Amino acid sequence: MASHGTVVERVDMKPERMPGAAALGVLAGAVYLWTAPGRIQFPDDEIVFQTAASLWDDGDLAIPGITRRTGEPAERPTGTFGWAPGPAGQRYGFFGHGLSLVAVPAYAVASATSEVVPPAWPHAVRSDHFVFHRREHRGDWTRLVVSLSNCVITAVTTWLLAVWLRALGFAARTALWTGLAYAFATSAWAYSRTFLSEPLSGLCLVAAAYCVTRGGRWLWLAGAVAGFSLHVHVLNLVFVPSLVGYALVRGARRGGAGGLVALAIGGGLLLLGQQLRFGDPLETGRFGHYSEFVAPWEGLLAQAIAPGRSFLLYSPAVLLGLCGWAALRRRLPAVFWFAVAAIGVRWLVISTRSDWFGGWGLGARHLVPVIPVAMLGFAATLERLPDWRAWPRRAWWCGLGLGVLLSSHLAVHSIFEWMWRLVSDPRVGDRGLMHVSHWEPWASPITGFTEVGPDVLALGSILLWRLGHPGLLTGFVVIAAIGVAAGWRVVRALRDHG
Repeated sequence: MASHGTVVERVDMKPERMPGAAALGVLAGAVYLWTAPGRIQFPDDEIVFQTAASLWDDGDLAIPGITRRTGEPAERPTGTFGWAPGPAGQRYGFFGHGLSLVAVPAYAVASATSEVVPPAWPHAVRSDHFVFHRREHRGDWTRLVVSLSNCVITAVTTWLLAVWLRALGFAARTALWTGLAYAFATSAWAYSRTFLSEPLSGLCLVAAAYCVTRGGRWLWLAGAVAGFSLHVHVLNLVFVPSLVGYALVRGARRGGAGGLVALAIGGGLLLLGQQLRFGDPLETGRFGHYSEFVAPWEGLLAQAIAPGRSFLLYSPAVLLGLCGWAALRRRLPAVFWFAVAAIGVRWLVISTRSDWFGGWGLGARHLVPVIPVAMLGFAATLERLPDWRAWPRRAWWCGLGLGVLLSSHLAVHSIFEWMWRLVSDPRVGDRGLMHVSHWEPWASPITGFTEVGPDVLALGSILLWRLGHPGLLTGFVVIAAIGVAAGWRVVRALRDHG
């Protein structure tokens, strides 16, 4: 709303009244579960899984590690990936423990049910993939269940994004369509099938921003969420200035001090944990073995345009929202600058590290947490769409449909499987595996996934059914029925809000 050139940001103080948002989250979760692989795909995932298992089984953070060679630098010994030694010789994972904490309930359920679950069920997971543990029923089953954590986390992010947009004053229909686009036309879908920390980092960012938008006592929760996000991944520290700035620009006073205290407690616990584990509050456990500071130019450029790393290419809905940022700046300047800061600072900081590409990740892995914030441009574009002429409006919707097809293509295949193929591909030559995966169109997963088969647990459940083990497929049928009911609820909400 504007009057005499002054922009006033309207906030709906009861955004929880958002018909269809919960159904949207349920729909997203059902689809994610149907496209999940049901396995630990990355060595990073295995370290985080072992930490969750240790928390439940032993009540501490010490882990056994991975016995075989995985992601160690060439000069590091075999079996040292992902952990650093503690003061008494313990092995502590150096990835954030936030995701491990969130996954403890899933591990507890899987551990308690491992003796009653049919032995055939874990065999629904593709058996021709690289694994990081000794194969046995309990280990396979607990990893299958825990690996589904990000399906739920990303579904919750989808719901919360719609609620946040409604709180910012966007129409309910806009909020629902933006949530759908985030869920099914960005790389959030592909990352829901991993056990990496980026989806939970994105949820923390949206949750903190939503709490700042609500203001007042919600700022306490904003600070607590931001403090917890540091334990998900220490890189989330780059979000703190933008969140604090957003709160200040909005004139948040009541609850602001409490929010800062909660944030400080989260940060203090992180420093204390690092002191106790690694002997230095500023030591994350990597000890400089895995990356170093570099000039940011390649990272900045590659994450913008490279065929294998482009943020926009792997999240088409974000690309479709680029033309809405000017409208967002006029309508919600504080939100606009918060989003620009959150995206820009993370993009820049990541690009100054030699591992800016995130290992064998899909697209711009380290920018996955900012996808929900980047969807603000999509929402602003959607509300201006009725003013467009017919043919560009139809082209825009067609672009969204193509984005869904691309995202589904990326969400049913394994980037780890494709990267393994590149390792032995003679076309890589002496140019280096990672350089080729960044810049060569033929080496991008968009192209490469046409050469590999789907990696989906649900397909394995169908094979088990054909072999006389229908139980797991029955579970997927129930999930599908819930998803269809939720989808119908979303369609009705869109129609009612139309």
